Amino acid sequence: MIYRRPTFRPRPNPAVRAMARSLLFCAMPGLAATSADMPLEEVVVTASRVEERLLDSSASLSVMTREDLARMTASGVADFLRDVPGLQVSDSGQAGLKRIRIRGEDSRRSAILVDSHELADHSEVGTPLTIHPDMLGRIEVLRGSGSVLYGSKALSGVTNLMTLKGGTAPLQATVKGSYDGTTDGDTLFASVHGLQDGWSYRLAAADSDHSLRRTPEGRAENTAFENQGYYGFLEKVAGNHALGLTWDRYESRSDIFVEEAARSTFPLVDLALSTPQRDRERFALDYSWEPASAALDRLVISGFTQDSLRHFVSNTETVWYRRDIDTRSTLRSDGLLLQADWLPWGEHRVISGLQYSNDEVDQGREVDTRAWTPVATTGIERIDDQASIRTLAAFVQDHWALGDTLTAMVGARFYQVDGELDRSNRPGLRAAPLDSDSHLIASAGLNWSTGPGSALRANVSEGYLYPSLMQLATGAYAGSSFVNPNSELTPETSINYELGWRLMQGPWTVDAALFVADSSDYIDHIFCTAADRCLSPTDKLYRNIGSSNAHGLELYLAWETADQALQPYLNVTWMQRNNDFGSFDTWDTGIPALAGRAGIMLEPRFAGLWNSLWADVYLRGESGSLLVEPGARGLVETRRSGWATVNAALGVSLGERLLLAVELQNLFDRDYRESTENLLAPGRSASMKLTWNIN
Repeated sequence: MIYRRPTFRPRPNPAVRAMARSLLFCAMPGLAATSADMPLEEVVVTASRVEERLLDSSASLSVMTREDLARMTASGVADFLRDVPGLQVSDSGQAGLKRIRIRGEDSRRSAILVDSHELADHSEVGTPLTIHPDMLGRIEVLRGSGSVLYGSKALSGVTNLMTLKGGTAPLQATVKGSYDGTTDGDTLFASVHGLQDGWSYRLAAADSDHSLRRTPEGRAENTAFENQGYYGFLEKVAGNHALGLTWDRYESRSDIFVEEAARSTFPLVDLALSTPQRDRERFALDYSWEPASAALDRLVISGFTQDSLRHFVSNTETVWYRRDIDTRSTLRSDGLLLQADWLPWGEHRVISGLQYSNDEVDQGREVDTRAWTPVATTGIERIDDQASIRTLAAFVQDHWALGDTLTAMVGARFYQVDGELDRSNRPGLRAAPLDSDSHLIASAGLNWSTGPGSALRANVSEGYLYPSLMQLATGAYAGSSFVNPNSELTPETSINYELGWRLMQGPWTVDAALFVADSSDYIDHIFCTAADRCLSPTDKLYRNIGSSNAHGLELYLAWETADQALQPYLNVTWMQRNNDFGSFDTWDTGIPALAGRAGIMLEPRFAGLWNSLWADVYLRGESGSLLVEPGARGLVETRRSGWATVNAALGVSLGERLLLAVELQNLFDRDYRESTENLLAPGRSASMKLTWNIN
């Protein structure tokens, strides 16, 4: 029998679609088992900006449903993503402000979205996931460049954090309480939500407080953090129109851990860092129209404004002087999207759009220096900078059904980017336009349905990353050295190739992807030369210094018994990466060759009150890694040993109202540090979360 793919067709009644969407995101955990049992049948939106089955997508995509999130007890969103193939968590010494890396790229080379709106950040270490985990109903991770549809920063991938929406009845509520044994931390969450007469709404708040991290070596200093989250959503659906307003606010404070070796390496005597404030507030307005038209399938207009406040404190003492730096900055991000989805012919579906964004940073820095040698001058320096980047882009992507079983995708995006240093009183800098850039990138893909529940895929995609405001205009301090901006930097680019296979037949589920990625014009900071005319001999300068190439395999494999009660699974990534710094190149890039998770999930089904009971016993680990990179006095090596931990997750759903989830981590109290994290990993711990749904 030949498996025939359904042709493109107009969508059903918008009111029915809105109700289905509410049911998808607001159903009780016990009702979500069906989608969890058929992971490749999940409907996703991030890969193409339109709804499609995961099985039909030519992209590499990982999905975390509401049921998945409800069963997790982690204290932050990044920890939810720790087992996604090809993804690593990076803490930069900040336990409460973690980032993620996709396929070995630095965090700043991947896009973080909240409801498809970008979380802009122009810091050196990338975008932290500044949203409370209890506000989320779904997460989709696109691995590989998403720059054609999502713009600059999506060079290595896209993480789309989707917030909870309205309810399924006029008045509902959810209350959660959790305990984190790693930090003796606690979290409280409450939400009121509902749906009536086409109106859906939600109001939610959360508060988390975490003490020092417990490790096999004792409590780790400077690892405490706290955060609060607030969220509001209101939407009206009238016929084929929908208008929604979203507000979310995140407030956080995090200590920063600095290793003893880093604090006392010559010429340093001591180094202390902290982030007393890292807040974000967003307002968004989203409108969609699904006309009964043979050509226009959907029109979307989406706009947002977002303020990010950052307070960073650095206290540095060297053998020559002491320097205290207090930096406060506000990043205002405004964005507007106009998207039209077309059905021009029966075999085509075309997504087109115009996108505008404006990022403006206003930064004040006070540098207090007390010197006892001629190397530095005693005094207080106050530096004020204001800079902005404006981006206008147009994109189009065509999905073309070439036959009953083969679909092609081709897309392109054109950028026009303009930057400006609006104001600066730092010596050596003056207000002026920054380097502008226009660029065209493209992508193409194929998806071939080889039979029921089986599909082969291939795609090639280009990536593009315009330099940040810190790199172009304002600069930054790295320890006691100032890193000078460089307005002549070239955007970073990449090209990605993928082959993949998805299978969901009988007891087997397979999702595999082979990838190759080549990136060029990498930006990093190096010590100034005499020709650079830097103000201090210890200063650094941002430059395009290198390139990289990576290849690897991402594999998810699972088998389940006929009654779906027992499921062994394997989730593994094999990756090799080469960095070329011009003067030398190396395969020792700090990326473990193997990383992943393997376990056995037990989930018998019960009738009556005990609706669902599950237990998951698993190993998590990675092979050893070596990082070799240039330093001030030659090459610097950082070696990490391989590790593996034994862990367990278990829980019970008591009907549709109560859910208890428990996680037991690092049962043998293994002493280790992950390859991309500065902090020593938590020791043996137990965490739990209790969820009460009130209808």
